[in-house]
Amino acid sequence: MVDRGDTLTDKVYAELRRALLTGVWEPGRKLTARSLSRELNVSLTPVREAMLKLANEGGLALSETRAFSVPELSRGDYDEVVAIRLALEPMAAEKAAAVITPETVDRLDRINDEMKALIEAERFGEALQKDTGFHRTIYALAGSAMLDGMIDQLWLRVGPTRNLLSHTFRQRLIGYQNHETIIAALRKADPAAAREAIHRDIAEGAKSLREKLAP
Repeated sequence: MVDRGDTLTDKVYAELRRALLTGVWEPGRKLTARSLSRELNVSLTPVREAMLKLANEGGLALSETRAFSVPELSRGDYDEVVAIRLALEPMAAEKAAAVITPETVDRLDRINDEMKALIEAERFGEALQKDTGFHRTIYALAGSAMLDGMIDQLWLRVGPTRNLLSHTFRQRLIGYQNHETIIAALRKADPAAAREAIHRDIAEGAKSLREKLAP
């Protein structure tokens, strides 16, 4: 539910954007302003305005009949997003490793353990949200609003597609294990190791996922 206020459209926009970033909806999911307005307990106008804003940013697809849906990336589009992520996110991790505190590393450890428990319980949607929180916590420490904004835009595009990760990939806890390597690098305040660990995490997940996408 969205709290009411003077900037209701902005609040609805933030809530819908969060859902896309964290993979709440799968690619191809049809979304209507009416159903979302009921879910968020707000009127139709701010929901429509927020959905149009997200469509302009590429976060939602808008058909010729003005129907909204969660975008379905082609393999080529996905590869392009991943290539840019592999350039930007390791850079952010490298910067974060130089300033991260032991308390934040401990928090990342807890998030990762929570993600593991959700995967083992086969609550994959909630696990994706934990994964998002893990990465975004690191990147926010990079100290660059421009870099963080570019990464955020990439996650907006790719968030729903992460729902297509294979059951086997998830159950093998590959993401959890990669996060453990990232945490170890951050705990040692080793920028080069953090950069390499983030790169590996993204690349391995992408390799598993891309085969499920249409060329």
